Amino acid sequence: MIETKQAKLAAVALIFSEDKTKLLGVSRKDNSKLFGLPGGKVDVGESMAEGVIREVKEETGLNVISASPIFLREDGEFVAAVYLVTDYEGEVSTKESGVVAWITFEDLKQGAFSEYNTKLEQHLKFLNII
Repeated sequence: MIETKQAKLAAVALIFSEDKTKLLGVSRKDNSKLFGLPGGKVDVGESMAEGVIREVKEETGLNVISASPIFLREDGEFVAAVYLVTDYEGEVSTKESGVVAWITFEDLKQGAFSEYNTKLEQHLKFLNII
């Protein structure tokens, strides 16, 4: 009998500043100088879109109104999607321990997923998003 494992899902949000020079980042809980994109694991029974909306609310206080998947990555047991958020409402506020800040791609590439975020940046340039 062949055993199959179900992939674990993750979803993160790409939220640009109005002039597209910065993006919203969330620091790691154990290091306030290393940033990633808001998001995380998708809960059982939740779609990736629902997961990114929930995670953005939890981590940043923002309500996502419109978002579309633009980049997908498989990494071992995880499948992660990046959603481009094109509309949101609210003010940045969080009860979580990470710092929420507008950062550059250079800041993002210093974080835990440097290689992945470099590929994401290249993909966004290819699509003429940045």
